Amino acid sequence: MPSVDHDLVIVSGVDAGDYLQTQLTQDVLALHIGESAWSFLLEPKSEIIALMQVTRAGDAEYTLEMESGSGDTVRRTIDELLGRMDISFEQRTVAVDAEDEQSRVERGWPRMGHEIDGSVTPVMTGIVAETIGFDKGCYTGQEFVARVHYRDVAPPKRLVQLVFDESERLSENSPIVVDGDGVGTVTSAARGIALGYLKRGVDTPANGTVSDVAIELRAIRPS
Repeated sequence: MPSVDHDLVIVSGVDAGDYLQTQLTQDVLALHIGESAWSFLLEPKSEIIALMQVTRAGDAEYTLEMESGSGDTVRRTIDELLGRMDISFEQRTVAVDAEDEQSRVERGWPRMGHEIDGSVTPVMTGIVAETIGFDKGCYTGQEFVARVHYRDVAPPKRLVQLVFDESERLSENSPIVVDGDGVGTVTSAARGIALGYLKRGVDTPANGTVSDVAIELRAIRPS
């Protein structure tokens, strides 16, 4: 199986868990040794900086694994807020089995640089349940995330799946059209299925077109 490089940031020290609990959206203190969970690192107003998998490697050690290119930003962000705590950082690149793009799109999982950029917040991605611990204490961006979640506020756009005939092809950045109106944009495309952002006010399921290709719009149900 082909491999790809991922960035790995290792956070260790007596205060590692308590500190990461204030920075990441996931309840990292609830993880058992060897257990992993997905998490976001957010800006103060909840824009996504990075999507990562957090693993509790020991009593006082956590590994943050993310797509290549995100490690420097994550390290710089959490390091700047450190203060006087017993924490050390190590950063490296590791080779991991490449996930087939078809599988990723089929399971509705967003990717940095495609579905996630500097303007996207967690609620837009459809993976809030997989990445955020609502019973934990405060973390950067928590106020905005909680406000949207508990008030059940619809975001200005949300990630959806587009299903179409496998003989057809869609291109990224193509407009999504419903009833003659442009209502969104394709972000990733695979065989017979794609991901894209749909603006607020358009319900799913719905039928539409992308570059004259008939599509069905469906809600994201991550697996």
